[in-house]
Amino acid sequence: MPDRDLVQVRVRELAGRDWDLGRIEARFRTLLAGGIPRRRLDRQVVLSCQAELLDRVQRRAEEYEYLTHS
Repeated sequence: MPDRDLVQVRVRELAGRDWDLGRIEARFRTLLAGGIPRRRLDRQVVLSCQAELLDRVQRRAEEYEYLTHS
């Protein structure tokens, strides 16, 4: 179980985030209409920018969660 203090810090961070709802909704509608796009990714490129990709996936997941529960 995550440390309670870390969870509280994360909650404050998310609460203070500037949510660009128009942009999130547009991306969400595109995702719903077309599904997850299939791409052939270059393994070396993915490995070289893995941290950035994981951060983007995490951020998008948080945005979609915010959108669907707002």
